Amino acid sequence: MTGPIERWPETVPADVTHPAATVAAARRLGQVVSLADPVRFSGGADDFAVLRLLGAAMQAAVRIDWTLASAPPQELDDIVHLPPPARAYGRNAKEIQARWRERHRAGLCCYRQGPDFVAIRDLRRPGASFRATLGEPHATQFRALAAATRVDELTGDESALLTDLQDNGLALVETTHFLLPPYRVGTFPIPCTAF
Repeated sequence: MTGPIERWPETVPADVTHPAATVAAARRLGQVVSLADPVRFSGGADDFAVLRLLGAAMQAAVRIDWTLASAPPQELDDIVHLPPPARAYGRNAKEIQARWRERHRAGLCCYRQGPDFVAIRDLRRPGASFRATLGEPHATQFRALAAATRVDELTGDESALLTDLQDNGLALVETTHFLLPPYRVGTFPIPCTAF
């Protein structure tokens, strides 16, 4: 052997503009997704991009290493189902991190889909659970919403469903962008709760 042994990096750098590709690469390599810079939530599309990356990591069961440097853009109840930060800077961020880590668990807010249905389960808020099964055409509209990011990309029927989801705490909407908090799972975590 003539040179040093090359090793795969232990982490995959996060690309918030392509969350699915980033998480797929980490899963394929058996590695952790790493956000190099501390996350400072400041409102708008960039915040939703980070939240989408966290949701993609939960969906793929890939660990993500990130640091919280400010309060999150949403109430903790809205995002407690996403992976909590590994580290936090500042007293407020450390308090949020501690509460987030205490309340987080898999399956708090997720959906699974079949050929003609989407089943949603939301257990993020203590004492207030939400379960719904969407049949067609709403299942197709939900899948379209899960793939979209901008309000101006939606059809009239998708916009109406987005409003209904927002009324039930299942959509975070800003002026031009939106995010559906539930992440997709193949099956609901065991033990399964009947719908």
